[in-house]
Amino acid sequence: MNTRPPLVILYLALLAPAALHLPQPLLPSLTQLFEIESSDTALLMTATLLPLGLMPIAYGYLLEGVSTRTMLYVSAIGIAITQLWMWAVPDYSNWFAARVALGLLLPALMTAAMTYASATVEKSARPHAMGLSIAGTIIGGFFGRMMAGWVSESFDLVSPPLVMAFLYLCAIPALHKLPREAGSGFARIRWSIAKDIFALPRFRAAYTTTFIVFFIFTAVTTLLPFEMRRIDPLVTNVELGLLYLGYLVGLIISLNIRRLKARFKPETRLVITGLLMYIIGTVTLLKDDYLYAVGSLFFFCGGMFLVHTTLTGLLNRSLDHHHGVINGLYLAFYYTGGALGSHIPSRVYANSDWESVIFLCSGLIIFTLFLIHELKQEPSLEHTREK
Repeated sequence: MNTRPPLVILYLALLAPAALHLPQPLLPSLTQLFEIESSDTALLMTATLLPLGLMPIAYGYLLEGVSTRTMLYVSAIGIAITQLWMWAVPDYSNWFAARVALGLLLPALMTAAMTYASATVEKSARPHAMGLSIAGTIIGGFFGRMMAGWVSESFDLVSPPLVMAFLYLCAIPALHKLPREAGSGFARIRWSIAKDIFALPRFRAAYTTTFIVFFIFTAVTTLLPFEMRRIDPLVTNVELGLLYLGYLVGLIISLNIRRLKARFKPETRLVITGLLMYIIGTVTLLKDDYLYAVGSLFFFCGGMFLVHTTLTGLLNRSLDHHHGVINGLYLAFYYTGGALGSHIPSRVYANSDWESVIFLCSGLIIFTLFLIHELKQEPSLEHTREK
């Protein structure tokens, strides 16, 4: 078996978060373009994140046995169509509908890519493979936001989706070269299997931590452009895109995760370190200054991706089977947390202030520290055998 996933898998891992997060630096400008409230504009993120949280489970029933190559091919074309739709019909209702459609397609792409990356490499290389995959998502998250800010300033607010459509279509030829049945495809998440997985303290704690971490991440990254525009109405979309430079710290972390794990044993020490970085980055965002916010996001993003990279590798090596179920559940918790994080804090922000959002997020991070004890518990030998 290989020691790393195919390059096209890493490329699609990059494009998935790029399409997902593309509107974030544009949200204040889109509020003016569509003449709506900021909390309604934030729903453009919720519209995609909520299906992302629910569809990995539903797809297990609808698409069990479908090859990963087929799903990657269909979802890539479908996502390109959603981006062309947003470019061709630039009004709020159509953007919202296209973002919902994007949310229905992205979990097919991401679950297939994660499963392919895990199933086509040696067991010992799975944490590294997942680290490479996450490195792609980190680059993509920054690229999507930065590209959107630059293209919108150079052309107009509706041009970024057109660029994204072109990038997805570029992946189609490479997908033809993948083995048709490589990877495990989608797995039906049967309640008996889900119950067994949730009975394991490590998985229960990891999924809860994942939910909370992405709730906070989406809350801050969605609302921060509004706060920066409130502080300085002249801040540009390019500058808002540059807010997310801290993503690049996550890239360094994901590519060096094996060295970090060798130095920090057990792996839960990395999770604790990441959570502490996370809360530092969150609290320091209380200062009303653009450059200070850029610096704070280095801690914030670094902490988030340290937790995220460690947990995905930890879960994929904890059991020898049901990787499709494990990854599907992981994505379900991850993006359901993000969906709620894009909506609930936006209401808090609209009805209160930025400080209230930061205090809410800080309290949730502290709660996750109490889950470390369960995260340390290895699955017993009988749970490592496939049923």
